[in-house]
Amino acid sequence: MIRHLFISPGHNYFGQHGQRPGEFPIIEVPEIECLAGRGIRGDRFFDFQPDYKGQITFYAWENLIRMWEDLGVSRDHRDISATRRNVISEGLELSDLIGKEFEIQGLLFLGTEECRPCYWMNGAIHPEAEAWMRGRGGLRAKIRSDGWLKCDQNDRNKWAFAALLAGGMSTRMGRDKASLEVGGMPLWRRQIDLLSSICDPVAVFAPERPHWLPDGQAFVQDNPAARGPMAGLLAALEWVGTRGGSHVLVLAVDMPRMGPQVLRKLAGACRPGQGLIPATDSFFEPLCAVYPIEALPVLLESARRGHWKLQDAINELLAKGLLVTQSLLPEESSLFFNLNSPEDLAVLSVP
Repeated sequence: MIRHLFISPGHNYFGQHGQRPGEFPIIEVPEIECLAGRGIRGDRFFDFQPDYKGQITFYAWENLIRMWEDLGVSRDHRDISATRRNVISEGLELSDLIGKEFEIQGLLFLGTEECRPCYWMNGAIHPEAEAWMRGRGGLRAKIRSDGWLKCDQNDRNKWAFAALLAGGMSTRMGRDKASLEVGGMPLWRRQIDLLSSICDPVAVFAPERPHWLPDGQAFVQDNPAARGPMAGLLAALEWVGTRGGSHVLVLAVDMPRMGPQVLRKLAGACRPGQGLIPATDSFFEPLCAVYPIEALPVLLESARRGHWKLQDAINELLAKGLLVTQSLLPEESSLFFNLNSPEDLAVLSVP
């Protein structure tokens, strides 16, 4: 799939050796016009040379994420456009396409060579970025047919990121709630499967990596600037921001009756810059809600002031129009049951 598309009207690095880098912006666009043998209309390499090898460039989303993690690039410095590649793709083995003709969205391309990194990457991304990117620099290609290449993100809900909040201390329960079996399945597995049926990707958030978390399942550590669920929510919004998403669907690990119908309704009702939170009278359900990325600075400021209660933060998000409430139907209220104590476990019945 195509996650992001970029063009730039001029060269910042190409041909700039020994000089200061250029200051041409790189612009994210929903689609690009590809012209065979010429390049991308509006981009710096359009009509650059006859039969030029780099009429379009690709970089793998998987390598971008891995590079950020391996080099410890902080979340507020993770710039998706910094590689200055035109196409950020996911699910393509770009190195396998060198010397081969391939098709994306009905357009034909010919992979020509690795888009080798240069020392400029050390300034744009991280001091060790050039070394990390060697052999993983992406793909240069020729355009073989005319047409428009579109970002697949425009054809799906960009809110589709899910966060399982699993940072509770389980003090009243006396043992790890996430590992309790519900319906013959560990609660953590039930909740991950539930979220996976609604969204992709899903990550688990906690103060430290849980012992029960299987290899390969995404994990993000809670934001240390806060405590309790606020710490997990902050980390979830930061995670979504680095992956180009706009909303995050959060669910607490200790809601064993929650079903997909409520989650689908929450997510489906979201609008740009606005999330949705269920409510009963004046009580909000902040641990089963959808938040927009625009809520992050508001919540970070609350955390800076030491205000970590989500009920209070929700009122501020509502006042700013970043959240709207949705009253629960009578038959939905029981789905928000919290599993907190042995007594709760004794009366639990899962639909």
